[in-house]
Amino acid sequence: MPTSESKSVKDCGVKPEEEDSRLSKRLCYVLRYGAVKEGLEVLEGGFVDIKKLMELHIMRHNSEEEVLEEVNKSISHRGAKRFEIKSEKDKTLVRAAFCRNFETNPCHEGSGVFTLVESCLEYVSTNLDQYDLEDFPDEHLISKMIHKLKRKKKLNNTALRQLLVPVLEHLDLEGMYVTQGTIKTVYQCCPQLRVLSLKDCGYIVTDTLMEQILKRLKNLESLNLCACKHVTDRTIKALMRHTVNLKQLNLSWIHSISETALIQLITSCPNLSHLDIYDHKISPQGIETMTEIAQQTKLTIVLKGLTDKEVAPENPCLMLPNFGKVW
Repeated sequence: MPTSESKSVKDCGVKPEEEDSRLSKRLCYVLRYGAVKEGLEVLEGGFVDIKKLMELHIMRHNSEEEVLEEVNKSISHRGAKRFEIKSEKDKTLVRAAFCRNFETNPCHEGSGVFTLVESCLEYVSTNLDQYDLEDFPDEHLISKMIHKLKRKKKLNNTALRQLLVPVLEHLDLEGMYVTQGTIKTVYQCCPQLRVLSLKDCGYIVTDTLMEQILKRLKNLESLNLCACKHVTDRTIKALMRHTVNLKQLNLSWIHSISETALIQLITSCPNLSHLDIYDHKISPQGIETMTEIAQQTKLTIVLKGLTDKEVAPENPCLMLPNFGKVW
């Protein structure tokens, strides 16, 4: 039965579909990112005990029955189940079906006391103007500071320029407001980048800018341009010309790239192993051609309507939103 607290939420003018959306977002946060940070024990495969999950403060507005219902029915916009459930002995376990990237607990276990590393990162990331990090050797700690500031919505261009150092091989700028100057700093200061996400970076990501980036970042293996709606076939030509090591590419939510260019891309990039073009409009003949090429090159393609099991991944959301994130 729903708790009195969950009833009060729904009795205060909150529509059922709005509450479903809020519950889904809370579950996505905990089961994808926040389980360890919130003090939950994460079992093998990313599962957590539903009983322990319900003890979290952020789950106080819903009952276990409501959570299980949401776990069973929640579907992504790509038609994939967001969550999975299984029984083990006397426990019910749940997990996110994709995009699990748990953050570490910033505190000592069983306490609210920040670890020394966390305290140091917090201080440095809030006082970046006092530090010169150019020769700092630890990419992991730099990446943690970038992630920390980004989650707090404090990763502005000034802070980012301080953190763009030669040691970086992975950079996620998803959703940031970046300038041409910032992007220039990326390829000037981080020549060893292997993984780059510019997802949702807006109008600043153009063909001209991509040509500059791709000419200079010779080691790129994973590139996410999802929703960069101002790139066209020119960017595809630059990819074919400059990115010989490219393995993973996300071009979803871009409607300005032609079917012909995409076929040329998968023909000309033999190392490409994963291409996400989920919402592109591809003709039946184009799908047939892409499928034949992909079968020969062992390429995985995420595309609505593509059903060939040899080419299409079982879960079209598997690599989103943390496309290429390996650190």
